Amino acid sequence: MLLRRTPADPADWFGPEELEESRRYQKPLRRLRLVESAFGAAVLLAFVAGDAAPDLLDAFDLERGWVLQLAVVVAALSLVGLVYEHWFSAYGDLVYDRRWGLSTQTVQGWLSDQVKNLVVGWVFLTLVLVPVYAVIRSTDLWWLYAWLVFMALQVVFAFLVPVVLLPIFNKFTPMEPGELRSRIEAVAERAGVEIEGIYVMDASRRTRRDNAFVAGLGKTRRVVLFDTMLEYPPETIEHVVAHEIGHYRLHHIAKSIPIIGALTLSAFVFLKLVSGWDGLLEWAGVDDIGDPAAVPLFLLGFGVATKATSLLQAWHVRYKEREADLEALELLRDPEAMVELWRTMGPKNKADLDPSWWARLNHDHPEFAERMAFARRWQELAADSRLVHPR
Repeated sequence: MLLRRTPADPADWFGPEELEESRRYQKPLRRLRLVESAFGAAVLLAFVAGDAAPDLLDAFDLERGWVLQLAVVVAALSLVGLVYEHWFSAYGDLVYDRRWGLSTQTVQGWLSDQVKNLVVGWVFLTLVLVPVYAVIRSTDLWWLYAWLVFMALQVVFAFLVPVVLLPIFNKFTPMEPGELRSRIEAVAERAGVEIEGIYVMDASRRTRRDNAFVAGLGKTRRVVLFDTMLEYPPETIEHVVAHEIGHYRLHHIAKSIPIIGALTLSAFVFLKLVSGWDGLLEWAGVDDIGDPAAVPLFLLGFGVATKATSLLQAWHVRYKEREADLEALELLRDPEAMVELWRTMGPKNKADLDPSWWARLNHDHPEFAERMAFARRWQELAADSRLVHPR
């Protein structure tokens, strides 16, 4: 029931006009994403093949201090992103989504976000690469130890993201006392999950889309609702929260570490293999993968390896989402609320309501029609008293 997709026909759940609107919105976006991906890959390839990083370090005469060299190369890569990433973002946020009534982003707000993204991206990537490169430069078993360092950093960042990173971009306000908060706290208590708090994010200053998510570990563990969701009926919001709490109840973050670890290890093994290819190093203008000027090659190789395992990663995340849906259904036993949730959110968010088989394989969430069909299937099995939790 969870390992495979529940058969679903979108036409059974959404009207012809809703499906057509979804296709009209999604089709240009798919083309835009393909162009952006191709352009980004071409820019990075040109950066590597053109020996841009070695030439940059030579121009600044940075012969000593590999940490400084690495930071400069990462900064250059971040600035190169201005060539293409921000133009695509500007069109998507300020033109396309505004045309469809989804974006509330202002030009000033968008520019502020881009500056923050540039600085935070540079700091974050530098903080990751410095310890990784320290290992690469110190041992032949760098691929193994660098992987361990990388995984440790993922846990640290998972703990810090809610209290350090996310507040840079959004305001998070504890939900006001009242009926809704009491109902949400009752859901958490019923699930036996202790959370640090329930927060409302000021998403409406950028978008009219609805969403919710879980973030953090231990003392930073929290459930976050977009403020755009507060207009939903309380029973529908309860299901959103029950789903998000389901991730905690099932220890999805901890259980994901072995899968993510295995996929990440395969990327580092791939990097170890290609780093021994002299022709590739010569093409990038470096002598060794441990050279800070090899950072663009490192990122290119890591991206290729990650892309090769992306379908498996997407399947794993979809499985966890189905588990969380099942947790919400068993906790609240209200499939109608779950159906209504996806029935409302899908069209409002202009989601891909009728994805192709390839799109379904790449999505990290089950499609809306599948989730609604899943709720109905659960209802049928529960009525027959044959529903057995997989744990």
